Amino acid sequence: MRLFVRILYAILNGVAVIALLSCIAARYVNPSSFPYFEIIGLTFPLIFIANVIAAICWLAAKEHKKYFLASFIPLVLSLPILFDYFSYKNPEENVRQENAKGLKVLSYNVMACNYLGWKRNSEVKQQIFSYIFHENPDIICFQEFHHDTHESFLLLDSIRQQLNLSYVFYNKSYSLGNHYFQGNLICSRYPIINTGEMKYQKSGNSTIWADIVCGKDTVRVYNSHLESYRLSQTDKHTINDMGKIQNVEPEKVESIVQKLARAIQKRGVQTDELTLSMTECPYSVISCGDFNAPPCSYTYHKVKSENNLKDAFLESGFGIGATFNWWPQLRLDYILVSHNIVCNDFKRTGLKVSDHFPICCTLTLNNE
Repeated sequence: MRLFVRILYAILNGVAVIALLSCIAARYVNPSSFPYFEIIGLTFPLIFIANVIAAICWLAAKEHKKYFLASFIPLVLSLPILFDYFSYKNPEENVRQENAKGLKVLSYNVMACNYLGWKRNSEVKQQIFSYIFHENPDIICFQEFHHDTHESFLLLDSIRQQLNLSYVFYNKSYSLGNHYFQGNLICSRYPIINTGEMKYQKSGNSTIWADIVCGKDTVRVYNSHLESYRLSQTDKHTINDMGKIQNVEPEKVESIVQKLARAIQKRGVQTDELTLSMTECPYSVISCGDFNAPPCSYTYHKVKSENNLKDAFLESGFGIGATFNWWPQLRLDYILVSHNIVCNDFKRTGLKVSDHFPICCTLTLNNE
């Protein structure tokens, strides 16, 4: 019996090690050709913890200490990923330069402002506006923004008039007549001198960008909504049941895996397009949006590393910084900036009127 337990433990430990190595590979293997490393990477924090427990158990077993390295080495290799999940920066470490212009940037997937009534709340748009009014940002990047002139409260008009964010650029991923559209939106207090849109093939997702003049500086702001997982409520219930180790139907699990794989594959192609655009940009970059990809992903790693960008959360945030309302460990929304931009006061607000949380940060342009 004792031998059986040891063999079983060794097998489980081996599975945990392979899963952790898959998380590491997810950063470097383009998921357009193989999406399954990134699917495993969605649970990276849990996999990392499992390997920590395994390493401790091997270390505690006197006659099996030699197996400790089997878990310890992958843990060391995965530390760069772990450090992208947590921020311990003291906000006081980031000091704004005198006479430098600070931009408060806010990014938020508003989930069509509850247009389809997924929440029993008729005042979602008013609550979003109250939050924005309190934060008083200079630039807003909305994903899944909804605008319908048939409604009594127009969020876009209120932002323009009451917050003086009069420079606006948006695309229409979906429209209905002349009165309704849904898409990405950039609102700015400062002049927009050039704009562009990246329409991704075979997808309802997109990226828009705007060149914004702030004093003597010009920055390009990207607002991205990369490929969505498109999980139904039934899919989410199935995942919850899997987490509770309840009986689930294999067909439902297979359907979820297929949806995840399709989304991740498309996002691999979109990531390459977005990265190329940023590489060719003549200005400093502020890249915002809902990437639908965790830090343990090809998307996050390539966009950040290929363009030498900094993560505003890691620079001036604190804690886990998860932005997905439904899955508490996932950080899917980002503000990434060029290396010459200083980040201050990153915040993630727990406003529960969408399936994402809003994020904002004050950015100081430093072109010396």
